[in-house]
Amino acid sequence: MDETGFIAHRPGGAEATNSDAFDEDVLESPLPTLVEFWAARCSACKRLAPELEALARENSRQLRLFTLNVDEELPAAVRFSVMAIPALLLFVDGQEVTRWVGSVEIAAVRSQLSTLSQSSVRPL
Repeated sequence: MDETGFIAHRPGGAEATNSDAFDEDVLESPLPTLVEFWAARCSACKRLAPELEALARENSRQLRLFTLNVDEELPAAVRFSVMAIPALLLFVDGQEVTRWVGSVEIAAVRSQLSTLSQSSVRPL
């Protein structure tokens, strides 16, 4: 992660996406996909970044993690009604199944991911 809060791509870690690539990266992914909507000005986003990077490494075979900067990619934030950041949206089979907004407890995310691996979760 650099000083702006951006998580650089590392094998098995988080990847950046944008409005143009969102459908292919996220909605068409064969794996469950977690997207962090963030901004460089967001201190909560900066605190969450290392935890998300660790989560991505821990679950690299079962989960894809993308980051999307809302200041640079406002159309995607509007498309998914992201009104506050950080916002984590979890997609399964191209559909949003849950979201966390604000001060996210990574334990809640881990718990949801554990549920995914144990059952067939249906989209919202």
